[in-house]
Amino acid sequence: MGRRSQVVRQRSAKPSFAGSTPAVASILRIPVPADFSFTATVESHGWYHLAPFRWSPKERILRRVEAVYGRTVDLEILFRRRAIEVRGSTDEIVRDRMKRVFQLHLDLSDFHKAHAWAAENRFGRLLCGSTLFEDAVKIIATTNTMWRQTVRMVDLLVQKCGKGGAFPDPAEVARFTEDELKADCRLGYRAKSIHALATGIVSGAIDLDALSNPSQTTEGLFSSYKTLPGIGPYGAAHLLAMDGRHDFIAVDTEFRRFVRDRYHRGRRVADATLLRRYRKWGRWKYLAYWTELWSSVAARLQPAHKDK
Repeated sequence: MGRRSQVVRQRSAKPSFAGSTPAVASILRIPVPADFSFTATVESHGWYHLAPFRWSPKERILRRVEAVYGRTVDLEILFRRRAIEVRGSTDEIVRDRMKRVFQLHLDLSDFHKAHAWAAENRFGRLLCGSTLFEDAVKIIATTNTMWRQTVRMVDLLVQKCGKGGAFPDPAEVARFTEDELKADCRLGYRAKSIHALATGIVSGAIDLDALSNPSQTTEGLFSSYKTLPGIGPYGAAHLLAMDGRHDFIAVDTEFRRFVRDRYHRGRRVADATLLRRYRKWGRWKYLAYWTELWSSVAARLQPAHKDK
């Protein structure tokens, strides 16, 4: 992690999805912690279904379009020789974003000491967007809806507002009215929150850097996230997990279903009772639940999610 990323250049054929591509392709290699699993990180969080991510499980290549200094680049991201390899750009900003996308800053050693399955499978990192704005918008798009509708909403938002297939920045969203976002992106009532978030950032009324300052306590950061439009306790807990802080559990329909089935024979019990199941995990509560959820389905996935 302390070493600088290595940059390699090689000649390659023009990919089918690219525009004008130079004769020399750019490759950025990013070292990873020993307990990192590329495939588990991608597949254990549903963001890989959401634009601009495109996941090819057979190839084990994650693709996305990224806006970099006013232009868009098509990235191919894969795992080779114990490093993340990013094809399509050598810009340092891309390296920094990929560290966020794969949560490479996290120290999971304490959790892995306490959880044998997670340690064996190098599990515990969640796929994130390349910016906090992207993650906040996607979390808003998951509320009170079916997953297929979330996928559709995000696809339409990227198509309407993004540049060249990249996830839009706040200014690109703010140039459209709330009604346009509602009608053209099928956002429903969520259009109001997403529009307010984008326009608030553009106007300076919302400072995401200050809100997400990591020097805050987890409780303080949780409270800060709840001030964002469309972000309640569920969304704030989800954003915390994407910071690598798991003190709060994002209680949703899936959490209730899983814990009721696993511990209460499907009986309807209060959320407080469900949450008590994970109290012993302290600052790892959410990750302990997420690991139980993932491990319950991982054995059925083919091929196995371990990296070769």
